[in-house]
Amino acid sequence: MDAVQQLLKDRGVGVMDSIIVTRELLGAGPSALGEAKEIVLSSPSRTTERRHHEELVDALLIDEDQLAAEE
Repeated sequence: MDAVQQLLKDRGVGVMDSIIVTRELLGAGPSALGEAKEIVLSSPSRTTERRHHEELVDALLIDEDQLAAEE
């Protein structure tokens, strides 16, 4: 799958579309979306995107904690 992810990245396919393509390659079963997301974001060719995703999630969790503390 790493080769597929590298090919998608080389062709300019973004993360979201890569997840959709990967899900279809996996057979689009009930667990395919989560598995596809994991494959795309753990691919060596997506290091930058994975870091941005982690930073976004961290920022959202911090904001959520701050909102909860204000209530």
